[in-house]
Amino acid sequence: MRNAVLVALFVLGGGTLANMYLSKSESLDQKPGFYWVSERLVQIPVVSFLPTRVLHREMPSISREDNASVLKSVYEVFNPSLRPFLALVPIVLDASADTAKAYPAIGYIGVSPDWDKTVLQSRHRAIYEQRGMKPGDPVFMQRFKTNLLIHEFLHILQVHQGIDSRSCYEAVARWYLDPRYGMPFANNKGDGNTAMSKSPPMLSANRMKYIVWYDLYNYRRLSDVPQDESWKNMQYWERYRFEKKGVEEFAYIGEEILSSGSASESYIKTGRWRDQDWKDKKARLLEVSPEVIALYRGVFNPELTQRKIQK
Repeated sequence: MRNAVLVALFVLGGGTLANMYLSKSESLDQKPGFYWVSERLVQIPVVSFLPTRVLHREMPSISREDNASVLKSVYEVFNPSLRPFLALVPIVLDASADTAKAYPAIGYIGVSPDWDKTVLQSRHRAIYEQRGMKPGDPVFMQRFKTNLLIHEFLHILQVHQGIDSRSCYEAVARWYLDPRYGMPFANNKGDGNTAMSKSPPMLSANRMKYIVWYDLYNYRRLSDVPQDESWKNMQYWERYRFEKKGVEEFAYIGEEILSSGSASESYIKTGRWRDQDWKDKKARLLEVSPEVIALYRGVFNPELTQRKIQK
């Protein structure tokens, strides 16, 4: 009986502390040294506020050996000074993750329990086979893992580097609404200049804007960008309705730039970036404004701003 009472008091106290923490999160966001917690994290259990070493006892990490090639490629796109920090970020198997998700306030990444499994080993085998996958296929292929980890590491780094989400959102909004950078389009084949220039490129179509529109602002869940100017409505759809502005923008734009080349035949076969992949990443920088690129100063590998695109 005594033990039951102690457990009840512990849970009650933990819940109270969590509520106090969350109620103050918005005010703390305005103070140096504190970071805002996404409302997506409010839904995680109180146990997630316990020390990481306690949390991970029941959440095994991914195999660093099996994922060595992916992790190496992911680390390479970030500033070398950040790699020791990134190497220490725990990546654990998280039953609540369909693919992958970051917990920036706690400092770890959770990935699907199917991360290193084949279709045959997955409890979702029937779903994957309906999509045309074979029993021996890995559920998460090299390219998929690369893109997911880049995205989630960007969430971690935005907090680690103290990059203000509101400033990020405002910079993205100015770029997104700037007609000089074109309108959202799935396949970027704009007729503008793709050479490096101090002036903005004149693009008739912008794939980066399309990614931001489709994943964040397509609140009506349309299949195509509307022909009128209603696409300029920067209203989040259901999935991100509780997100703080500037958080997902930072991750989606950064991922699109850094993951360029992950779909190349060479990368899929070798798991290594080739020179052409770096050129592709460099070219993607031309689709966003210098103000947006400045947000990633100290985050991106400096080679992206040093390499010159060769025709």
